[in-house]
Order: sequence, then C-alpha cells, then structure tokens
Amino acid sequence: MSFYIVGTAGHIDHGKTELSKALTGIQTDRLKEEQQRGMSIKLGFAPLVLNETITLGLVDVPGHEKFIQQMLSGASGMDLVLIVISATEGIMPQTKEHIDIISLLGIKNIIVALTKKSLVDDDFLELVTDDVRDYLKKRDFIDTPIIAVDSITLDGIAELKTRLQEMVENLPPKELGNFPRLPIDRVFTLQGHGTIVTGTLWSGEISKGDMLKVFPIDQKVKVRNVQVHNNNVETAFAGQRVALNLPDLSINEIPSGSVLLKENIIQPTFKVSGIFNLLKDKHSMHNLEKVRIHLGTGETSGKLILLESDEIYPGEKKLAGLYLDNPLGTILGDTLIIRKENGSETLGGFRIIEVFPSKFKRLDKSFITDLKKKAEGSLDDKLLAIISRFPFITLSELSMKMAISKDEIKELVNNNIDLIIEFENQYLILEKKNSLIEEIVIYLRSKLAQTPLVVGVSKEEIRSKFFKDYSQKTFNGIIKIIIGDKLELVGEIIKETGYNVSLTDEDTKIIDRILTLYNKDGLNSKNIKETSEFLKMPVEIYLKYHNFLLETGKLVKIDENIYLSSTVYEEAIKKIIDYFLINEFIEISSAKDLLNTSRKYIVPFLEHLDYKKITRRVENKRVLTRR
Repeated sequence: MSFYIVGTAGHIDHGKTELSKALTGIQTDRLKEEQQRGMSIKLGFAPLVLNETITLGLVDVPGHEKFIQQMLSGASGMDLVLIVISATEGIMPQTKEHIDIISLLGIKNIIVALTKKSLVDDDFLELVTDDVRDYLKKRDFIDTPIIAVDSITLDGIAELKTRLQEMVENLPPKELGNFPRLPIDRVFTLQGHGTIVTGTLWSGEISKGDMLKVFPIDQKVKVRNVQVHNNNVETAFAGQRVALNLPDLSINEIPSGSVLLKENIIQPTFKVSGIFNLLKDKHSMHNLEKVRIHLGTGETSGKLILLESDEIYPGEKKLAGLYLDNPLGTILGDTLIIRKENGSETLGGFRIIEVFPSKFKRLDKSFITDLKKKAEGSLDDKLLAIISRFPFITLSELSMKMAISKDEIKELVNNNIDLIIEFENQYLILEKKNSLIEEIVIYLRSKLAQTPLVVGVSKEEIRSKFFKDYSQKTFNGIIKIIIGDKLELVGEIIKETGYNVSLTDEDTKIIDRILTLYNKDGLNSKNIKETSEFLKMPVEIYLKYHNFLLETGKLVKIDENIYLSSTVYEEAIKKIIDYFLINEFIEISSAKDLLNTSRKYIVPFLEHLDYKKITRRVENKRVLTRR
C-alpha cells in the first residue's frame, strides 16, 4: 500500500486554510494566534478522504513570506501540491516562490485551485486562468489542471476532489525505503503524555516501541505511541503524516531541524558536493557567495563553492560544493533549497552527489569528470566509486553513505562480484588490491636492496607503512587477502613469494654455528648479547644473522630474552602435548622436569603456549586447549 501527502501552497489570504477545511471538514489553523490573525503560522494537517480506499494526508503550509521556513518544512515531504491562487488577485510573489520551491524539489504533480470564484465574473476568471497557465508553462509545468472553486459554497470542490483522485491513482507506487527518516516539523507537550513530535515520514516505517535517534543531538528515544490522522496505530509508513509520543525528551531538548532515525544513515558533515540549479529569473552568482541552505525542517547558513567556473548564470546547472556552518541531516540524492543569506529570496536547488566529499578541486578537469560520473551513474557506479575511495569500508558504513539497506548493498555487491573483494563485511575494489600488492612488492625490494640477509619485513612495518589508519582486526583481514601469488607470510614476516637470500659460504658457516649453539642449549638458551659474546661476534653483526633466522622461521621468539631453535621449540611442544595424553593438567614444576629447564625459562615458555592457544591457564595449572 502507498501513502501520499498533498500540500497546499500559495500567497497569504488566497484561501488555503478555507480550501483545506472545505476538502477535509477540519480547521487546520489550530493555534489561537493563527485564528485571530487569519493566517497560518505553523503547518496544519488533516486527513483528506477521497473514497473508501484513498485517504491523503493534507498539509496546509503558510503563505506569508515571514513563514517561508514552514513552507519548506511541509513541501519537502509532498507527493502532489495544490497551488492555491485567488481569482481576485492572480499569481502573487509568494505563490511564485512556492512554485519555484516545488519545482526545485522535483515535485511534478500539481493542481491549481482558483479560489473565491464567486467574487469575479466569468471573463475575469478566464483571464486569470490564462495568466496562471502561461506562468506555469514558463516553469515547465505543462497541462496543469486549473479548477475554480468557492470554499464557502463548496462550488467546484467535488470536481477538485475528482481530479485529485485521478492524479493519485496515476502516481507510481511510493518507494518506501528501508531507513525510517522523519524530519520533525512540530514539537509540543500533551498533558499526561509528555513530548509529542509530528512530521511527514520520508522513508521506512516507525512502530510503537521502536528505539530511535534524534539527529543532530544523537539522543536515543523510545516511541511510546504512534498516531496517524489522530488514530492510534502500531506502525506508520512512508508517506504518512505521523505524530509520535517521545516521553524521554522535553520539548526544549529537540532543536529546530531535528530528524528522527532508526539507524545511523546520517552523520554530521560540514561539506557536501552536488549539482546547483540557479533559477531562470535570478541574478548570476559568484564563487564563495554566502547563502541560506534548507533541507526539510533544517536550515543553516553556508558558502557556495562553484567547481566548474567562477560564476553561474540564471537557468544554469553546474557542479558545486557547499560549506555548511551547521550540519544538516542529509543523504545522497537529497535536494537542498538555496536562498539568499538573509532568507529573503529563493535562488535555486542543490542535489547532493556526495555527503562526505574529498577536497574540492575547483576548475580541475579530472576532478570535474569524476564528479560528473558520480552524478550520472547508477547505484552500481556509486557503490564502486565509494568503495574505491574508501578501501576496506564496512557494510554498515556503505549502507550509511548510500542510504540503502544492508541487504540492498549485498545485492549490489553480488552484481559486481568480479570487481569487488568482500571479507568480514568489508569491501575492497579488486583493482585497488592489486595496486596495493604492487606497492608492497616495490617497498620490499627497496628494503632488501639496502639490507642483505633480510628475507622480508615484519607485518607491523607493513601496517605502519600502508595501513596505519586501520584497526588491528581490519589489518588481520587485509593480510589474508593480500597474501597469495606475489606475497607470502612466514611467521610474522611478509616476503615476496619465491624470494630467497643468496648466502655466501661464510654466511652458511656462521648460521650453522648459531643453530648448533641453540640446539645444544635447548630451552636454556642464551640471550642475544650472551650469544654474540659466546660466538665472539659484534652484536650488530650477530643481529643480522639472528634476524635472518627469525624471518626464515629457524629461530622462534618466546620473549625479548628467550629464543629457541625451531627444532627445540617443536620437540618441546610435542613433549607437552604427549604429556596430556595421560594427564589432565600440567603444573610449572612438572613442566620444568619434563623439559629439563628452570623456572626462568619454563614460565615464559608456558605463557607463550597460552598465547598460541596450545594451552590454557586455570589457576596455577595448564590444560590442553586442543585435544
């Protein structure tokens, strides 16, 4: 089932609220101040019943210039709009601005209601109708229905409802989306219930009992109750006007422009890139102009960055960036309304291409070309572009940046499985993997050219050089995917596959002497300084051979002072495992006797086995972890 919102828009005193009452039977001016002054200040809303199966949510937005922000709040969630124009006055300035905003937001379905028809004669009514039709054509609204009505006598109201029903029945099914997203346009307190918020649910669904987050304050709230058109419901769906009871927050804690979310699809950003559309009848604009930026119920000041030129002319669409003084709850594909810095005039629209863009490169051909591809590309193109820009991005991060569900991300990944590598819910472009491997190989070769007897470099050095911004868990996953045809892992060393050190006869003799000593000492091995002194070699010379033996796996590090030959190490582990064939546990004293060593060596050795998960410490004993 699809739910749709119809809104009224137009100049002050042209009869929007009276028309809403005639259509719905409900007075949408609910505040005493509104009724006294005879004009809408806040959004009014009511159910509009067209037949047994179609009920629209009608939003009556203010027409006075002073309250244009409220108009923007309502228009952002509309599926179709009733442009209300008084037959006695015709199109007025605020009406024109409302039409501009509707056009910029991409709302194509509009109907014009010419109100107060009983106050003019037929000739004047025809003249106003022609004038309205001509103006709408200039704004690319072709064949717009124009229906004259009288909200007091209800003349023309039935015809208007019929045309609304026809238009709704021809609307495409509403894309509900997977992420609940509700910009809050009203906040008030109801005695005995606490805080109530209202808004048009842009996407997803919200149910009673849901835990939501309030952007931008990142506050969690629980939904105590859900209402749609004053009726309690279990779940509200995209396209409905919704009232939520949020007792966890006071009205003073919810800032203007707040958005309710179920998942973190929105993160604060002070920079966006997109396409700026300057309206046809405006003055040209220059780079770095200060502007007012609106999205739904949110607004902020900011600075316009023209990326393709120093100036944009009326009617042009050009790539641009925005620096925001305060973050708005925006995602990929949103349209922002750009007004003059003082809020006096609507200038154009700005469709978001990137929410977290890289550094703006004005007038850079390559940068401009890439951004145009992102603007024109499919979801597949956007997925590949984001993964390419953010290597090792997580599934959750991708979902947030693209504002689609994790299941949809997985489907897109499957469609591009020949281009994308997936590991532990993280993603990497295959081309990026190959280039990383090439970079690491080049780095290894440069290191080995400078340092004889070095097989490769430590994993930690590779991490520090190439992956320092990633967590240890992510790095462990990276190691798994880069090891293969060109790179291999030997212990803690990464080396180029097939690379072996060319040893001289002298090198071989020294290595044999070192290994003979370590095999002879067994677990009671000498430390580095003692070994170099015993072999009568300077420490710095000995270390070259020592590190070579570590890298090739012929020596095993137990701790900073204890190293064992691989032969001794493996034999010791075998004895420990064999011991567990007839014993449930082993104590330090038993291990000392078994391996013919002292406490100085056996304690670090047993701790090493714990680290390797061969044994597990239980109080002062060890048990075998792998039987």
